[in-house]
Amino acid sequence: MGDRYTVGFTGFDETDNEERRIWLYSHWGGNVRHAEIARAIEAATPRWSDPTYATRIAISNIVGDSWKEETGFGIEAGPTCLTSVEYGAILVDWSAKTVTEYAYERGQLLGQEVNQWDLDGFISQYRVTV
Repeated sequence: MGDRYTVGFTGFDETDNEERRIWLYSHWGGNVRHAEIARAIEAATPRWSDPTYATRIAISNIVGDSWKEETGFGIEAGPTCLTSVEYGAILVDWSAKTVTEYAYERGQLLGQEVNQWDLDGFISQYRVTV
């Protein structure tokens, strides 16, 4: 059936000080989501201070060569993501420089906060070196 996960990216728009969120849904890779997200955050390091570029770089790194595929990934904009997943959500906040993991709660994307790291701490904990 899949091994689905959702990761969100957020940051404040300096023009109107509004928080923007975009969610990436992956049909596969839930069991390795932390490593995939750590790799994506690390790739975006030069643009951490620019949420739009950092988000594009991170999403591109997660999707990889699958951009032309019909299935596998979905993107949603908004405060929450309506896609059901087997795991709780992970939210990367470029403005706060944090990664927050939320527990899975049936019918809710953002359940109870499970853990929070700064960006470097998340990379250090989950980066897989080959």
